[in-house]
Amino acid sequence: MTTIKTTVYLNAADYRKLKSLAADKGRSAAELVREAVAEYTARATERPWPRSIGIMDSGIPDLAERYEEMMDGFGAEGLDEPHTAIKPQLRPRHYDD
Repeated sequence: MTTIKTTVYLNAADYRKLKSLAADKGRSAAELVREAVAEYTARATERPWPRSIGIMDSGIPDLAERYEEMMDGFGAEGLDEPHTAIKPQLRPRHYDD
């Protein structure tokens, strides 16, 4: 890990709390600051899931477990061939199920 030296100004009360916490944990204040910055930046840059994920119900309870079987041969047939795969009836998911 490449590190870059920086200066951070903290108010006196926060600095005292940081030093005390670091001493209690047997770690340096710098380690705790690096950990806090890493956690904050990970959360702040996390992409939320699209709201559309999980709103439809295929009606096939084991779809996730059998997806490879269900997709076997998908796209191998010509466009003129009748499609014989399972055609689920999609319906909105009810979250009280």
